[in-house]
Amino acid sequence: MFLFLLASYDKILTVIYMSFDGVFIHHLCQELKNILINTRINRVSCLDKSIFVLELANHNHLLISLSADRSHFRLIKSNYIPSGISFPFLLSLRKQLESSTIIDFYQIENDRIIVFTIEAHDYLGYKHQIHLIGEMFGRNANLILTDDKFSVIDCLKKTYVLTDNNKRIMVPNVKYQVPKITRINPYTANEIYDKNIYQGVSNLAYGEIAFRQDLSFLSEPTKPLLIHQANKTYFYCLDLTHITGDRQYFPSLSDLLEEYYLLIRKFNIQNTEQKILENHLKKETVKVHTKLKKQHEEYTTAKQNLNLKQIGNLLAANLHKIKRYDPAVTVWDFYQNIERNISLDPNLSPAQNMEAIFTKYKKAKRTIVHLEEQIKITEDEIRYLEILEEQINLSNAGDLKEIIDELQIIKAKPAARKKTKPHFLTYKDQEGNQIMVGKNNVQNNYLTHKVANKNDYFFHVKGAPGSHTVLRSAQPSPKAITLAATIAAYHSKKHLSANVAVDYTYVKYVKKIPHTKGSFVTYTNYKTVYVTPDFTFIKNNTI
Repeated sequence: MFLFLLASYDKILTVIYMSFDGVFIHHLCQELKNILINTRINRVSCLDKSIFVLELANHNHLLISLSADRSHFRLIKSNYIPSGISFPFLLSLRKQLESSTIIDFYQIENDRIIVFTIEAHDYLGYKHQIHLIGEMFGRNANLILTDDKFSVIDCLKKTYVLTDNNKRIMVPNVKYQVPKITRINPYTANEIYDKNIYQGVSNLAYGEIAFRQDLSFLSEPTKPLLIHQANKTYFYCLDLTHITGDRQYFPSLSDLLEEYYLLIRKFNIQNTEQKILENHLKKETVKVHTKLKKQHEEYTTAKQNLNLKQIGNLLAANLHKIKRYDPAVTVWDFYQNIERNISLDPNLSPAQNMEAIFTKYKKAKRTIVHLEEQIKITEDEIRYLEILEEQINLSNAGDLKEIIDELQIIKAKPAARKKTKPHFLTYKDQEGNQIMVGKNNVQNNYLTHKVANKNDYFFHVKGAPGSHTVLRSAQPSPKAITLAATIAAYHSKKHLSANVAVDYTYVKYVKKIPHTKGSFVTYTNYKTVYVTPDFTFIKNNTI
């Protein structure tokens, strides 16, 4: 059993009891068997070096995670971003599994071990069998590829030395050995013991066995559920009658696992690419702030150098007093009515000293004009990065793909996927009006400048990063305007604020700012409404 401490939204620690044990795997295998057997594997991809996805011909995607704190397998429905990384074991999987067919799928006794029997073809077209073995052992989890005689072809984690905890050597060409079984298979046992000595039975499941004094409950029909208590959540494949609490049921074990890993544990399936994206933004943010600091320092220095014009004029008026090789000269400053000492370069003539000072003054003038433009560009870049950061926080996998493409931080392969139209979010109110929301710069630009009609209504939160929101309605009612403004505020940086100002105008009055990154626009002839971004209000007023 895995136990995790998680911070909930109200800052109260929630304890999650999760048991991906042998019993869970037993029921999951039954659930997936008909889906997986006789199905072709089209492609093998990965999210990182321990999480793999088999893309199947029946449009299902099987995720196999060997991560230390989340080793499991399931069908996934959420979008994901395949990683661009490549490593030897992934290449072995692709070579052996792609275009092959799963012909059998089973669990070894009641252990946390699953075996896929796969029919593949060699380079001459002859059929042969291979096995993909997943050992869901937490930090010792492993994925092993063997031939038809269970000789290891390759494995994710190689073990070269025998230890007390692992009596197996796991390297290519050795015979795969099932870990030694020391516990009793509960599906063949007929006795209830006073301690948990059952194979693949977590303490959570054993608590139910002890409560019922019955082993047959392990064979009951699958009932995927979460049991919520005040600060605890229990998670299992069968109902646990010895635990009280609010029960949340799911249509399948894969749906339960998806809910747990994506929503409760906040394990983001975007994974590697999202990390790359976040790291890229952090690096760029530090770089651009450092750049802005240097620009301000140069601007301050240039401003100070503007007084060189007065020094040059003073030298010009007193040029006759300066002798060659003088290191300095004292003159009467008619600007301030005081005597002033001016340092000189003794290697230059008096006229050359004067010319050098005027040259510095002219350079300072040019620098100020240039830096004012550059500082504005840098400040716009900072705003752009801040908006991207906010968009990432509100993005799903498909939205993240568009942000990655926008930044071009992952080079596309020559045979890249066909370009698809951006998928913006769409609401429909009870009056039949359509409200469209762009969740990143790609979607914002597409929605506002391609999809929207000139007489549609454009909404944007005032003075903060937010989504472009378009209301399509001939004559919107005050309620429709309030709803569109609420949606615009909800999809903005001010989504946790109250009384948020939202501007709205006709799309025809919205203009993209030229030569800028992102989706910056200007608009005129606008009105402002004040709303509170309440999702319950949005949900109750949309269909």
